[in-house]
Amino acid sequence: MNKFKAFVVKKKAFRRESTQPLIENNNDIQDGFEQAPCTKYEKALVQNTLDIHKEQRLQSEEQITPEKLAGLLQVPLEDGSCCSTHRQLNAEQQHLCLVQRSVDQHFPKLPPDVDQNLHQYLENVQKMVITEFVRLGSPLTRMGLMGSLIDCYHRETFTRLDDLLQNVRSSKNSFGLMKWVLHTYLSPEMLCHPQLQEMDPIKNVDLLLFTEWVRKAKDKLLENVENEVKVFLEKILQNERDKETVKDDLYVDTIQCIDAMIEAGRQISQKLSGRVQDVCFQELLNFLTQYTNEQTEILEKKAKVDKPEIKDFFKTLNNCKEIKQYIQRKKFKTSLLNETLAVLENMETFTVKVLKEITADMTERYLKKYFKSENKDFLLLILDLNHLFSELQGFQGVQMRVVHEAYKLITYLYLKHFIQRSKNKLLRCWSPDVGQTVNQDAEMLQETFSKLAPGVEQWHLMLLSVKELDECESFDAVKLTVARMHHEYHTWSEFMEILPALLRWKGLSKRKIMEVEDILKELPNYQPRAGSVSWFLCFYW
Repeated sequence: MNKFKAFVVKKKAFRRESTQPLIENNNDIQDGFEQAPCTKYEKALVQNTLDIHKEQRLQSEEQITPEKLAGLLQVPLEDGSCCSTHRQLNAEQQHLCLVQRSVDQHFPKLPPDVDQNLHQYLENVQKMVITEFVRLGSPLTRMGLMGSLIDCYHRETFTRLDDLLQNVRSSKNSFGLMKWVLHTYLSPEMLCHPQLQEMDPIKNVDLLLFTEWVRKAKDKLLENVENEVKVFLEKILQNERDKETVKDDLYVDTIQCIDAMIEAGRQISQKLSGRVQDVCFQELLNFLTQYTNEQTEILEKKAKVDKPEIKDFFKTLNNCKEIKQYIQRKKFKTSLLNETLAVLENMETFTVKVLKEITADMTERYLKKYFKSENKDFLLLILDLNHLFSELQGFQGVQMRVVHEAYKLITYLYLKHFIQRSKNKLLRCWSPDVGQTVNQDAEMLQETFSKLAPGVEQWHLMLLSVKELDECESFDAVKLTVARMHHEYHTWSEFMEILPALLRWKGLSKRKIMEVEDILKELPNYQPRAGSVSWFLCFYW
């Protein structure tokens, strides 16, 4: 493109006087070429190319006859066209008609199947133009007609490129066509070929045709990209609906589809790549909106069965996470980014919420029996938790998040049921050492969840504090233990809310619990419950 900009600057002075008539007559040339090649087109061609070669012809000393020029151009002198009727055209017009006839005769014909043969056709055009320019360069330069030949080939090239543009259906060929025009046509591979340096074809090229075609090609390319991405993403959705072909990594195909388009645009220009990205991400938003709507219905139905299979929940979370990370690495319209992120985050929030509901329902069923009977087989809950999360290992991208939420929830539910049973009732149902039983359960939970996600936060520590509180023999020891717990767990708001009830379970009076609260108010990071006289009193009493 830097080469192209240099050419534009160079052309401004050279074509200043001839630009206006060229623009005015451009439509007549293109229309007339199809309807009346013997009269209207050739006369318009003379008018439009006159300024290009007039000065060269005035300097030329070589006499040109139509017969000599026809032989050089390898075209018949008379073919029934108006160029053959010498009385209707002057010598200069006859020469230009012969030049145009040569271009028509030598230019490769469009292939019947453009999408299948585009690359080969462009190679043929490239070779033909260089061959003809090299063959005719010296003699036509002496005759003052080389500028006309270049101009005719340039116009014919973009006439054919217009036809190609209308027949290209795939984004791949749209990219290929545009890349050829922007990176090959004005490069050393074609018009700036080393063998053409002396004649300098660029000075006789109408760059307005070039820029207008690029604008149309860009619009056509974006249209093809939009259609292809839409069809491909719809196919992904259809595969997702088809249980026989469903895959766990929908995000892989989705990202690969979009990335391929963006990269193809980047190979042409960074600006074009940005426009392609905008089109792709708009289609991605449409796709994600439909995908999340369908997944919401599917997950809601799965959650209602007695023993739901939750692999689809992990898969949905993983797809959302991977696509979210992908788009966050890209730079595009803020409004589109925010809207897409909102769709993904809403889906994640919903999925985690339903997962927690499933986990809570199962855990509640076990804990209600566990704390109200002599059946202390906590292992049954552990076994079902292992089964519930058995397929989580295949989704490492969301493994930690799911385990973190489940572990935290189960620990909280355990404490909630624990403080709802008086110490005396637990002593009757359990062993005399209640704290030791809680410690054993806590260690079992930690072992289970640390295997599911190594490095997960140790939520069981709050359970271990039960034994420590229970063994405090003085009120001062209780205050020190609570202060330490606040220091270590102040960010665990759910557990701090349970703390007053836990103190009540130990047997502390209302007055002493309020005294503990006064101590905590003096500690760093103390956060009282908003709108409540005492966060200690609102939970239990």
